[in-house]
Amino acid sequence: MLSLPLEQRFRYDADQNIFFIHFERLAVRSLEDIERVRHAIESRLAPLEKKVFGIVNYESFTITPEITDAFGEMVQQLVDHFYYGVTRYTTRSFLRLKLGEALQRRNVAPHIYESAEEARAHLLELARKAATV
Repeated sequence: MLSLPLEQRFRYDADQNIFFIHFERLAVRSLEDIERVRHAIESRLAPLEKKVFGIVNYESFTITPEITDAFGEMVQQLVDHFYYGVTRYTTRSFLRLKLGEALQRRNVAPHIYESAEEARAHLLELARKAATV
């Protein structure tokens, strides 16, 4: 995994109940990398004892094609357990397509946008809908 250490890629905003994940320039090359990501997220969200909204920055994120489905499965499990809703963003259209396909195969709404502003706007819409339910 490149540049920023995994432990520094997460931030929780308690006032807004939003968990930010910074996967920019992260390289996921193995099933062990996926497990490290899973553990890092679970260890931060489980103690909250409530679901959160999430925004994931996938800018310049890379993943070995052979493990994309395993990554999608990990995301599905985390979303089901810890999130009200998640939005994602990257300017890379190929990654939006591939990651979106992997998430859709797992019945996870892909919500992958081109910018952080679009992702945040969608997340606010999800929060508004959740508040009216």
